[in-house]
Amino acid sequence: MPFQRIAGICFGIVITAAIANGQWQSDTAGNVTPQLRVHTNTESGGRTVVVETLEGANIDGRLAPLEEVVTETTAEKTPARDTTHTRQDVFRVWDGRRRLAETTESRQDAESNGNTSAVHSRWVPDLNGRLRLTSQLLEETTTLSADVRRTDTTLVVADINGTLRGIQRSEHTAHQISPEVVRHEGTELVRDLNGGWRPIEIRRGEVRKAGTSERVEEETIQRPDLSGNLAVKEVNLTRSSSTKEREEVVTETYSPQTDVQSLDGRPPLSTRVRRTTTATADGGRYTVEEVEARSRVAPNEPLRVIRRIVTTVSPSSPGEQVTRRQVFELDVNGRLRLVRTE
Repeated sequence: MPFQRIAGICFGIVITAAIANGQWQSDTAGNVTPQLRVHTNTESGGRTVVVETLEGANIDGRLAPLEEVVTETTAEKTPARDTTHTRQDVFRVWDGRRRLAETTESRQDAESNGNTSAVHSRWVPDLNGRLRLTSQLLEETTTLSADVRRTDTTLVVADINGTLRGIQRSEHTAHQISPEVVRHEGTELVRDLNGGWRPIEIRRGEVRKAGTSERVEEETIQRPDLSGNLAVKEVNLTRSSSTKEREEVVTETYSPQTDVQSLDGRPPLSTRVRRTTTATADGGRYTVEEVEARSRVAPNEPLRVIRRIVTTVSPSSPGEQVTRRQVFELDVNGRLRLVRTE
């Protein structure tokens, strides 16, 4: 199992209130304004350009572009290293005009010995329209041994004079115990009043692979209590399984609650998130995510569904796909109602 740090990607989406396959049906609110995301992908000569356009109601109530994100990626390969350059421009529409809101650039280097480094820079325009560097994220991954890798990340931001200064950093180590098990530990630190680094969070966990399609991860999170001492604040347990047509991920979060009894040596279960993604016949995907939580007025009752997010990604033409998303939440009567479309 390769070392990896997992990043969750949420695809914005929306479909009809009554799902065609009859899985479920919820009441909807009639005044929700629809939004539409359109993705266009083009590749040529080692250069990839992805354009994501968000369309919604303008001031006249008509469907019009609200935001456009243009991401350009190029790759260079040499015997010593592979380098990837990425530039992303975010444009927003104000008063009918398309204006640049921010620009980010990334350079990622992967050396032949397995070490990697990356610099992510962010610019925003000033009042005169000139781009000003506001922050950088510096990442460096080093292979300490055949089974251990360490990643250091530092966030630097610009002050009012434009001087960059590190304000936050993280240290992450992954240890391959066996082909099926990886243990990891990460520490988040911030600058204290004396300019030193102070830990604000420690995460320790283990990832276990079961067979070819199942994976279990357990992680314990410590943060400072009121006295400044690190204490357990959360335990996260994630189980995932996948086939060619379907993927399911269930994440349970256990956190201390004074009015709920704990079991099995863990804090009590506070939330559960279940996300199921199914491949569709047209080559797209259909995702249902349900969030379960305890009642605030009756915390000892079983968890209940408080939010449902339905996402559909459908190809519309070669190199282009449409993403729709609906969010349902409980109303005052305890019924799921459509509250937002994207």
